[in-house]
Amino acid sequence: MKNLILIAALFLLVSCSNDDDNASGGMTITTVGQGNLQNPSIKQANMVITNKIAWEALKAKMMESDKNTTEKSLKEKDIDFSKFNIIAVFYRQNSNSATSIDITKATMYSNKIVIRVENLKVSFILNIAQPFHIVKIPKSSKNIVFEEIKNPFYSK
Repeated sequence: MKNLILIAALFLLVSCSNDDDNASGGMTITTVGQGNLQNPSIKQANMVITNKIAWEALKAKMMESDKNTTEKSLKEKDIDFSKFNIIAVFYRQNSNSATSIDITKATMYSNKIVIRVENLKVSFILNIAQPFHIVKIPKSSKNIVFEEIKNPFYSK
């Protein structure tokens, strides 16, 4: 009986770890804009925007590329950077208007924030467009890491 208790206690001690990489919880993400630029001029990128100057520069680049889509798709144009960071993902330029890029989850860990990026909609329409998704998350100074989940139906 003592051996059984000793083994159980040893098992509990070994299985419990103080891992700094444990998730502390999901973060609220709020979509600022999502759509497809019809005359893409922004390279495929995952961006973290922490100030108004960088935000204004991105909006200007989007307007230069596709003013109509930019004006329609941006739900919020003024961001309070004392409270929020912007996460912007732009998919490759040779995509099409029926394919999406989606920020689906933000998880805070003790040492980082992981942003999950997926292609939830995939299509093979023959037009050139560039899907994008822009969200805001609560302000943090933690390192931001992007986790891209590949759609098995779209292998390009």
